[in-house]
Amino acid sequence: MISFKERLKEILLRDRLVSPENLQRALEEQRKTGGELSRVLLKLKVVNEEQLCLVLSESLDVPVINLATFKLDPEVVKLLPKEFAQKHQIIPISRIGDQLTVALADPLDVFAIDNAKALTGMFIHKVIARPKDILSAIDRFYDAGHTDAMAEILKDIKESEDLELIKSGPNLQNKEIEKLSEDAPIITLINTIIQQAVQAKASDVFIEPLETTMRVRYRVDGMIREIDRMPKALHFSLVSRVKVMSNLDIAEHRLPQDGRFRAITSQDREVDFRVNVLPTAMGEKVALRILDKNLEILDLDKLGFEPHALARLKENCQRPHGLIMACGPTGSGKTTTLYSILKYIDTPDKNIITVEDPVEFQVKGLNQVNIRAEVGLTFPASLRAILRQDPDVILIGEVRDPDTLDIAVKAALTGHLVLTSLHTTTSAGSITRMINMGIEPFLISSSVIAIVAQRLIRKVCAKCRESYHMADSAAAQFKVKELAPDHDLIFYRAKGCPKCFSSGYQGRVGITEILILTSKVKELILMRASELDIKNVARQQGMKTMREDAVLKACAGLTTMEEVVRLTAMD
Repeated sequence: MISFKERLKEILLRDRLVSPENLQRALEEQRKTGGELSRVLLKLKVVNEEQLCLVLSESLDVPVINLATFKLDPEVVKLLPKEFAQKHQIIPISRIGDQLTVALADPLDVFAIDNAKALTGMFIHKVIARPKDILSAIDRFYDAGHTDAMAEILKDIKESEDLELIKSGPNLQNKEIEKLSEDAPIITLINTIIQQAVQAKASDVFIEPLETTMRVRYRVDGMIREIDRMPKALHFSLVSRVKVMSNLDIAEHRLPQDGRFRAITSQDREVDFRVNVLPTAMGEKVALRILDKNLEILDLDKLGFEPHALARLKENCQRPHGLIMACGPTGSGKTTTLYSILKYIDTPDKNIITVEDPVEFQVKGLNQVNIRAEVGLTFPASLRAILRQDPDVILIGEVRDPDTLDIAVKAALTGHLVLTSLHTTTSAGSITRMINMGIEPFLISSSVIAIVAQRLIRKVCAKCRESYHMADSAAAQFKVKELAPDHDLIFYRAKGCPKCFSSGYQGRVGITEILILTSKVKELILMRASELDIKNVARQQGMKTMREDAVLKACAGLTTMEEVVRLTAMD
């Protein structure tokens, strides 16, 4: 039987869409870079999207559709999440019962088709469409998030007499820059950006210069969402305003700068912002981290831990000495977990000291040290001084270098309970990382008592969520019946409403895996066993992985299977 690649070459040459020389050039490029021949042909501009769609259709016997003239049902389109659709250039176009037809740019993308089947619980039929038509349809049918308030402010600025001054911003003197940053429309615009970010419960705000425009994006529930695009002329004055608010050098445009400011929201709530200004090729990019000072979130029982894992963690927190680590990427809730542990074990008879860069939660009764590397107050220097303060519990915000890790391990071995965080992806992987940083296995097995790996998964909006019955094949793939034998296979998918800003999600909950260093796990560490071996033994002793914890959250109706697939890897 003729292969797809040979069939594709045959049709291309038969219809004279490519010359033998250009086809040979594409085949050589494919051998060098890998990937599908169809993508290489597009990359080299040997064929256009229209021609490639027709050739793929004939060679694979898959129909072609013109999305520009096809009427789509918005409810069907949103059966797949926007991020997944954009990444794989796939969009649902029609549904009949449990049969879903999707348009793809690459009909050979088996991963996209399998995940679409798992996410929807339906049988997938595929058709081919041009990539630009798919991306255009995604932009049309998913909420772009434009705000009328910002549009009104931009209109006021355009009518302002200071517009020419704004356009010439980079050439102004310091006094003129200060005057420009105090201009009423600019103040109103930056205030609106901040107020809307707090209202949307964003964790970060990005003000980014592009080639001809400037864009504002929020990170809400871990996902970056574009809010607006504005004239590039406004960029300089907005950045200058942020610098004035943060007491930064308004005349410095070549070096990164860090600062802070505090704002009062429309609900009379004080919110702290951590500011970073980064020079880029297109201008200065501003990142605002919104620091939530709400100490009510520091409750171990409310972080979403699985009951059995929570009981084991609480038991180990009460030990007089040892090292407890939280691991995960930036923004995965490690600091919240560590402070929740502190709050759980805090009593008046304990001397608790924290060292962080920067201090994010200011808690009464704790001695908190803010790192200032510019004057020599580094993590290692602070820890050496802290150990002379006779502490019972030490919290180290983050282990960034071997020296800090070495001191943390030695502190745990000499009678202190040490809490810290590490940037690794899994709990068992933290063991490998520590060995890689120069800590001997016998020191790890003697000092570490528990490792918490975690992520934050988005919670489906309770107001607009839609229920569906998962197909048995999809349930088997996610091992639903093994994890929750009595579950009825009713799950929820995100829809979108005004309450959740049309995203379908509101808030986040933690998914975790907690590795307790039992005697068997310690034996494996001393033998320098692989990460996989440690993980397998831990699972035999009752540890649930992050994928399993996420599936249980979906079974409980807290999140969607789309989020499970997006955030966790298969075990």
